[in-house]
Amino acid sequence: MRIGNVLACASVVAVARAATWSLKDTYSGDDYMSKFDYFTDKDPTNGLVVYENEETAKSLNLTYVDNNGNFVLRTDTVQQRSEGRPSVRLQSQATYENAVIMLQVSHYPTGCAVWPAFWTVTSNITQWPTGGEIDILENVNDQYPSDLVSVHVKDRCSVSGTNQTGTTAFSSCYAYDNENSGCRIETNNTNTATAGSSFNSKGGGVVAMQRDFSSGGQGIRVWIWDNSESMPSDVSKPGNTVDPDQWGTPAANFGRLSCEGGGDAADLFDAHKIVFDITLCGDWAGNAYSLNAQCPSKYQSCANQVGESGSSFDDAYWTVKNLYVYETGDSSSSSAASRSSPRYAPYAFGATLIILTVLLL
Repeated sequence: MRIGNVLACASVVAVARAATWSLKDTYSGDDYMSKFDYFTDKDPTNGLVVYENEETAKSLNLTYVDNNGNFVLRTDTVQQRSEGRPSVRLQSQATYENAVIMLQVSHYPTGCAVWPAFWTVTSNITQWPTGGEIDILENVNDQYPSDLVSVHVKDRCSVSGTNQTGTTAFSSCYAYDNENSGCRIETNNTNTATAGSSFNSKGGGVVAMQRDFSSGGQGIRVWIWDNSESMPSDVSKPGNTVDPDQWGTPAANFGRLSCEGGGDAADLFDAHKIVFDITLCGDWAGNAYSLNAQCPSKYQSCANQVGESGSSFDDAYWTVKNLYVYETGDSSSSSAASRSSPRYAPYAFGATLIILTVLLL
């Protein structure tokens, strides 16, 4: 390679590293209802839930803004339900490509039979896994002590699992490998509480996902901080810009993926929607129900719990504060307003950073 070409490549990398992530969208309070759509189809993961529309969800108090201005999304707790328990799945009207997505969460849904997720997926859901899926916060039956971060793609790609604090559980990202789990990284090996009851006991925290397949971008990375620990200043007090390169080692680092035939993983992800949901039992939580010894000791089965024990879902709710989406100049987004089994819901991101802060009430 000529020295001139080497210098040119170095310049491109330098520009990419110096890229500024600027605030694109902020969601808070009623925005989660006015700028997200209520998914009302049958649960693609075969959960024992009925996903309600906005009117019904509000009438059943499944979605509302609390006295502190936080948004709450929860599962119905009426004691007996014979045809599936009412719940909610929300998906953003806007789509994003490369982005940083940051969410502030105060309460994470927990309990036997409970399968909560905060994720992004291609908006062309009928073509999944084309377009890709990124699971940012996910757990089942409160059985994993750490968050499970996963990526699902249509081609045979893999992750190396380097430069992260978490542990790679599955390295193949092909959507149908590992019983449809894709590649998964467990966010353990640190003192940070990253999932379920332990996360809630710390008062929640912040999760941020960076998707950056631009030239010189570092692919997909996820960080989690609980509210008991120090955070970078642009995470604890989000402003107009963020710099993920200053956040330290990520909990999960998928990078740009390594695909068979030398393919570019950037081509496997289209514009994504942001999704919150809570399903019950289903393909993953139902099949893994007996793996948490506390669950079968309390209830006859996952289905029996859902149908006969509404009070067991008192802790099956999200409480979230603000959701921030940051993009660079070469990101792309659109706005309608201006697993484990996979969640099966394609919606998209380019160079976007998503930050979620979780607050425990």
